[in-house]
Amino acid sequence: MEEARATKKTSSASVTTKGANIYGMLLGTDGVNDPAITVYDGIDNTGVEIIPTTTYDASALGLNGFMGPFKIRAHSGIYIEITCAGTVEVITFWMPI
Repeated sequence: MEEARATKKTSSASVTTKGANIYGMLLGTDGVNDPAITVYDGIDNTGVEIIPTTTYDASALGLNGFMGPFKIRAHSGIYIEITCAGTVEVITFWMPI
């Protein structure tokens, strides 16, 4: 059985090019510039949008993102699209299927 993984991205990129389950995402921001994050089922941003575009408040203190007792299935891969005028880190928690 495969083990869970945590992958950090600081710009738009593929997390995996194979099917996977997403268990959560956490964001680290520069505290000023609000990032917008979209997650696609695929190897790029032409795949099916599985987590809609969400803008996170960079000035909010505490954790941004989501974790849960759930899984989101990505059949073709996971692609994270990041739009931000500043710096942001997105850590995706996932497991191959």
